Amino acid sequence: MAGMGLPTIYCWKIQINDLHVYLASTGKGAVRIGVALGRGDDCIEYFRELMPTNRLLKEFHPNLPLIKEVESILQYNRHKRNLTFDFVCTPFQWLVYKAVANIPFGETRSYGEIAFAVGKPNGARAVGQALKKNPLPIIFPCHRVIGAGGIGGFSSGLAVKKYLLEMEKQLRER
Repeated sequence: MAGMGLPTIYCWKIQINDLHVYLASTGKGAVRIGVALGRGDDCIEYFRELMPTNRLLKEFHPNLPLIKEVESILQYNRHKRNLTFDFVCTPFQWLVYKAVANIPFGETRSYGEIAFAVGKPNGARAVGQALKKNPLPIIFPCHRVIGAGGIGGFSSGLAVKKYLLEMEKQLRER
């Protein structure tokens, strides 16, 4: 059908200290966030691997709500904005993402605690799998979810997870 192709993805990159945050949105809302340390890729290069068939354009304005939200979160400004989303997930993933969004800044919860919070007390592994697919890791701060016996995983790597946790700890102590 004519005109029924994949949506155009508008991307932008911001940097907060050593953290590079790659943002992607459509005209409908936030699609994806990528996070890296010491990596200076252009946003189009970064998202090309993740969305090879989408048309990617480097544009600030469509990402402005996402930029403001990410900056607000990473600077420990507790003001919540109304952010719209344009991604698909399962009902269980959505429950997990909402539960993770409620973890206070600078605090952590275990995969088991999140599983209990979403009504699946034996679902710690399922929570981990849902978070592995989290498209917006700052908005739904999966870096705040840790394993019962250690830090757990993170889609952007353990160095980024440790960096985010330490940054939040320092900002919260101010």
